[in-house]
Amino acid sequence: MEAKKTYKVFRFESELRWNSGLRATVCSPAKPDLEVSSPPEFKGEKGLWTPEDLFVASVNACVLITFLSYARHKGIEIVDYEAEAEGVMEYADGKYRFTEINLHPHVAVKGPEQLDPAREAMANAHNNCLITNSVRSEVKVFPDFRVAPAE
Repeated sequence: MEAKKTYKVFRFESELRWNSGLRATVCSPAKPDLEVSSPPEFKGEKGLWTPEDLFVASVNACVLITFLSYARHKGIEIVDYEAEAEGVMEYADGKYRFTEINLHPHVAVKGPEQLDPAREAMANAHNNCLITNSVRSEVKVFPDFRVAPAE
């Protein structure tokens, strides 16, 4: 009889304190507070993070961290990684929602022999990113890989 695999359950908690108007503070133990507002397009304050910003940023960050995990496992030396992200919000299915998120990572690796493994690691990251797999939005990744100049 084969032993049944058990999986851990993880919980992530945060608190929210309303400040005034459309401004609030997100809090979580041992982390800096983060002021948030509705976006200016929805009568919020300019210059503050919005739930929409954080949603798109969380997809971008999760793909990065998942990619780095795969790269480390494959022994790929990442020299640089920068990525732009754009969330497309549209009126769909009777309400506004993000219909797609487009990521444009720019990745520099140590040597040319690492380009193909890096591409494979990115494909795995895209398919296995926890946040990407948790949202309804279609997530598209358009990576650009290059070899970093020799030092």
